[in-house]
Amino acid sequence: MLIAEVSQTYELSQDTLRYYERIGLIPRVNRNKNGIRDYLEEDCKWVEFM
Repeated sequence: MLIAEVSQTYELSQDTLRYYERIGLIPRVNRNKNGIRDYLEEDCKWVEFM
């Protein structure tokens, strides 16, 4: 799932998601071969928890 989709699903801005990752509130999100964040189900659970 791309960051835009996660942002819409959880009604958080993309900047907020990046900030949460940067300060360690959520684990680092894996990136695809182009360097784009690829949120897995486990990553989404962390976002939902926050």
